Amino acid sequence: MYSKVIIKYPDINRAYAQSAKVNYSQSNVKSANTELLRTVYLQNKSAITKWGSIFDIDNSIIASFIVTESGGKDFPPNQFGATGVMQMTAPAFWEIFTKWKSIVGSNLPAEAKAYFEKVLPESKNFNPNVLPSSTIKSKINKLLQNNREFSIASGIANLRWLLEAYSNGVTSPINKVMVSYNAGYYGTKDKVAGNPTTLSMVSNKRIPLESRSYLLKMLGKDGFIQLYFDNKMNEL
Repeated sequence: MYSKVIIKYPDINRAYAQSAKVNYSQSNVKSANTELLRTVYLQNKSAITKWGSIFDIDNSIIASFIVTESGGKDFPPNQFGATGVMQMTAPAFWEIFTKWKSIVGSNLPAEAKAYFEKVLPESKNFNPNVLPSSTIKSKINKLLQNNREFSIASGIANLRWLLEAYSNGVTSPINKVMVSYNAGYYGTKDKVAGNPTTLSMVSNKRIPLESRSYLLKMLGKDGFIQLYFDNKMNEL
């Protein structure tokens, strides 16, 4: 039904390095990151597994996104309106819910539609041409921040939406999705056009610095996806 996601770890032989004291290949940082990833994964395993199965996304990707986006913390909205463990925004949720079929090519999974409409009844009346009111946005933000399953389900739906937006009909590039999840699809799709390698994207200064760092944090040497598999978290 969905495009296949091919995971390479590491996809770039370079570790994320914020400073001389923060390098993902340093033993103390690597150990701390491994423990954080394991803790966040186990705390959210039920929701990750459930919604990962519904949207056909591997647990390693979802857990890595949660750790990279929030460290597993239910953050309130930031200056861009992103909130919760997967740092989703109310407009992104509205767009996924109302424009799913136009991007994905099929209906939103029945289980997901039923869940979202149960938790947020107002979504039944969403207009694909009109953004939700400030009152509804506020309600969505509260759910994203305070309802962990809603936040994770919404974030995973966003990942699948982006995967299909970049699909060639068979496979989809996770590196492009990482950039667009962080910096927005419409603002980045032209910057990642074609078939860029992760290495070229990390060096592309047209892509926001934070988004480029996300590529290294998740796909780089000793990044979260590599830590997930090296430590056999798929067997937990």
